[in-house]
Amino acid sequence: MRRGQTRPEPTPPGQRAFTKAELIEAAGISAGTFDTIRKAARVRGPSHGGLTWPFSQADVIELIHRAESGSFTERGRPAASAWRALLDAPPDREPPDEA
Repeated sequence: MRRGQTRPEPTPPGQRAFTKAELIEAAGISAGTFDTIRKAARVRGPSHGGLTWPFSQADVIELIHRAESGSFTERGRPAASAWRALLDAPPDREPPDEA
């Protein structure tokens, strides 16, 4: 790892973690938009790239709250809906596709 980088904390037992790639794919947004929402929500994440960076359920809830508010209403509401579906889906199954 480069100087100044830190590893994410391990996910607590019994909680599910979501990677950055999963969250981006589910929401249908770009990595840049995701990082903008993440930084506005003050959720810790990778400094560059890091598609395998795990986000806890609490982190995803913070992202949802930020995506539904402020200047993210156009891009954020569909992303927040997709992330809520991810949280509600059982861990062994994929969330239902929204048509």
